[in-house]
Amino acid sequence: MRKANRVCSSGCLLVSFMLAVLAAAAASCSKRHLPGGTGVVGVDGGPVGAGGASGPGGASGPGASGGPGGPGTAGVGGPGGSTEACSGASDSRLVVADQRILRLTTNELLNTVRYLIDGTEAAALVNGGVIDPGDSVYANRTFLPLTNRAIDDSELTILQNVASHVGGYVRDNFVQVTGCATMKDECVTAYLADLAVKAYRRQLGPDERDRFNRVYDQLRSQQIVNGYAVTFTIQEATGYAVSALLSSPQMLWRWEVGDPAVVSASPAGVPLTDDELATQLAFFLTDQPPDDALLTAAAGRTVRINLAAHVDRLLATQKARDWLRVVIETYFKTNRIPGAVVDTAKVTPALLSDMQTEATLFIDKALWKGNLTDLLLSRATFVDEGLANIYGVPGPPTGMATAFVQSALPPEQRSGLLTNAGLLTLKSHPNGRGLVAIRGAFVASAYLCLPQVPHPASAAADTAALATQTARDQVAARASSACNGCHATIDAFGLALDEYDAVGRFRTIDDFGQPVTTQTALPALVGGGDVANAVELAETLAEQPAFTNCMARTLLQVAMVDAATVVDVPLPGQPGCAAADVAQRYRSAGGKTFSDLVAATINTPAFGLRRTAP
Repeated sequence: MRKANRVCSSGCLLVSFMLAVLAAAAASCSKRHLPGGTGVVGVDGGPVGAGGASGPGGASGPGASGGPGGPGTAGVGGPGGSTEACSGASDSRLVVADQRILRLTTNELLNTVRYLIDGTEAAALVNGGVIDPGDSVYANRTFLPLTNRAIDDSELTILQNVASHVGGYVRDNFVQVTGCATMKDECVTAYLADLAVKAYRRQLGPDERDRFNRVYDQLRSQQIVNGYAVTFTIQEATGYAVSALLSSPQMLWRWEVGDPAVVSASPAGVPLTDDELATQLAFFLTDQPPDDALLTAAAGRTVRINLAAHVDRLLATQKARDWLRVVIETYFKTNRIPGAVVDTAKVTPALLSDMQTEATLFIDKALWKGNLTDLLLSRATFVDEGLANIYGVPGPPTGMATAFVQSALPPEQRSGLLTNAGLLTLKSHPNGRGLVAIRGAFVASAYLCLPQVPHPASAAADTAALATQTARDQVAARASSACNGCHATIDAFGLALDEYDAVGRFRTIDDFGQPVTTQTALPALVGGGDVANAVELAETLAEQPAFTNCMARTLLQVAMVDAATVVDVPLPGQPGCAAADVAQRYRSAGGKTFSDLVAATINTPAFGLRRTAP
């Protein structure tokens, strides 16, 4: 019997067909169609003038110097940074990333499926264990230098499983997903052409369009594969074409190589193309691919010249606000509150969950309905009955114990995230010991971006002594030991927070029956001087440039995506030029809100310029 006379089911071709498609896609990976153009331009699209002045756009566009708010000689404004973080508009440290290719994170891949197909399939990928987005903002980030890096077998298996699952979903829900109720090939090819543009995050070149069209045509025509006569239905062919699309390097990787014919002289770098800038902007603000408006603008090469308008439009969307809130929740670790190690006799899992909900509601309000410093200064939060008891404030109305209502907190006891019950619980030991060091280190790291130093093994004896020492005794003991090198900075912050027990309740008597005394001298990094308690500490942090510098560095690091691309915070002896430029743009433009800081991040040269790869 001749194999050619047999007809197999549609599934028997999948593996060989997918390998062929992947090989063809990989072969074309370097044949990208970049916009033409020559000359030396600023990254806002205008010519670089004398002294590094930007072209059209000024402060509202990502100019090389940026006009008002640009670096010039960017200082960071007093204690907490160098007086000359950047040496001028041509300072090479204003650009922090090389030309590069980044593979989508698992979360970005999941969001791409949600964007290309629908939310039902995205949820099915997670619920079915096909893909695990992880609990990190940038889970499974992979950086690809401009040299080849093979995807290992385990990664390839996951990608193949995702592509296959999505293809099957498209096949089984054909009309719903494609909108092609007429079951016509012409409708499908139009759908696939539009889908490919969204998946590639740019217009396809003629050769790419032809190749992708041939994939579908080949699937729809009878062919001989391994001796079998194979014919696919419209639904099957569409599903396999979508699987191939989701397996292509052009979809799985983000290019940031720019057009080598277009360069910036001040500072030196290669500007991202409009397609690349649209992708960078979309993933930074929404963790999703560019929407139709950005794709249209990129096709017309108008993203850069209208960047401020695109930023304002996206920041007004719920998806941007939800995503950037997740970024801040992850940064401050409020997303980890449900996993806090606690004394279960005092804190139930339900209360931990409520604490996380409170933190989410608080952060959301601070980011989008207040000023940046509200993260430190707000005296209001959201409580249900359990949290009202912890804060000592009135709870929800009778019969609404589980409802969250906005509540004013005692102004002499609470101030922003610094005194948030959930974060204080997360940064505690269940037995209430050693809170000064734990919380002090967290303040230094999260609010000031100071590097965390591992606890040395030689300090085991000091750790054992915590069981018998009050907070002030611990600080005094470390001040006269080798530990003072690190603890001189962090202990002051932790001591100011000693009025809160292991579950964040305010107290005046500690676990040893001694009066709590929180008066402490702050390090020079935040201006020195004394604070009486956590409320005064929050007010001091909000007034000092060190906090704004830290938040500027945090957002720019998120925008740069890859952890190997280090963004330094401005500190004495560590200029942190790129982050200082963000902070300077924010201050010079009169910035007050989180949205203002996001805009300053996008306007800095580091966002849209890349160094020529070695």
